[in-house]
Amino acid sequence: MNVEERPVRVAEVVAAAQAGTLKEAFGAGTAATIAHISVISHEGTDYTLPSVADRTFSTRVLDALDKIKTGELADKFGWIQKI
Repeated sequence: MNVEERPVRVAEVVAAAQAGTLKEAFGAGTAATIAHISVISHEGTDYTLPSVADRTFSTRVLDALDKIKTGELADKFGWIQKI
């Protein structure tokens, strides 16, 4: 997976939603792993994202994270700690 980590401006998100190019939005963390965002609201306008069933990137991320947690995929980031 090729990813880019950078700050994203609200104007950029809104422009992508208006253009129909905003395909996925989610939060990631240790407890929820992936929390999909279904609607982004800004200045009184709701921007609805595609259904979770139609999202391919976050599905791949979730699968990879689950495999790292279970040891099926190597943890090359040092995230897993034995306690």
